[in-house]
Amino acid sequence: MKRWRPKLLGFIFLSSLILLGLTKRDADAFWKLGKDKKNPRVIVVFVDMSGSTNSARRTVYNEAFEKIYQNLNQGDRIVVGTITSRSYIDFKPAVDEEIPKQSIWVNRIQFEQNFAKAKKNIRKEVNRLLSRKKGTPYTEILNSLNIADTIFHNEKRQKILVILSDMVQDSKEYKFDRVKLTNNYINGIIKHRQKQNLVPNLADVKIYVAGASAADSRKFRSIEKFWARYFAATGADYSSHRYGHSLLEFEKEPS
Repeated sequence: MKRWRPKLLGFIFLSSLILLGLTKRDADAFWKLGKDKKNPRVIVVFVDMSGSTNSARRTVYNEAFEKIYQNLNQGDRIVVGTITSRSYIDFKPAVDEEIPKQSIWVNRIQFEQNFAKAKKNIRKEVNRLLSRKKGTPYTEILNSLNIADTIFHNEKRQKILVILSDMVQDSKEYKFDRVKLTNNYINGIIKHRQKQNLVPNLADVKIYVAGASAADSRKFRSIEKFWARYFAATGADYSSHRYGHSLLEFEKEPS
């Protein structure tokens, strides 16, 4: 029995070296992969469900969401909700999904299966949402932004808000299609909501708008001006090149 001991010890030693080498190689490969990965994000998408956007949901909004969907990365969280007359009162997301992260503790096949399953669930629920034919009577965008504040509040990931809407606020308080959005009118809304503590904190939130529309170009520009001023009051990261009828690009411009 003793004469086998050196051979046994040598076999154990050699096996340990091989295992250590494999482990180091896998760890190095994962570390290199990790360097190339993008920082995880929380992406909140609000979909305008008002009757005036029935057609846009099947075209513009669908195209915009496809760009978002194709851009999803591991570690991202995506929340999709609706803009309705009762958004602030009884908000319930249609989607709140975490995209799985690759790990040395999960094999590649299992990771790919989990990744595909998460994306399949997202697509199914969003398709169901965008295919709804019956719209709501009002467009309550302002209060929906307060919901975004709540979702982003404890998030440490990069924050992105995508609003799929014509951006025509149509509520009991404010009807943008029936008033002139003068500087005084805009200032009045912002000051009133600030006094009521209703202006959300969207600091560090990058905003995209797709689906923006209006009766004519003058109205379009005045509505955009309102939102530019309001987003500034929230502290959000907003730029006019991310506001338009279509979502031309998503997360492709230089940071």
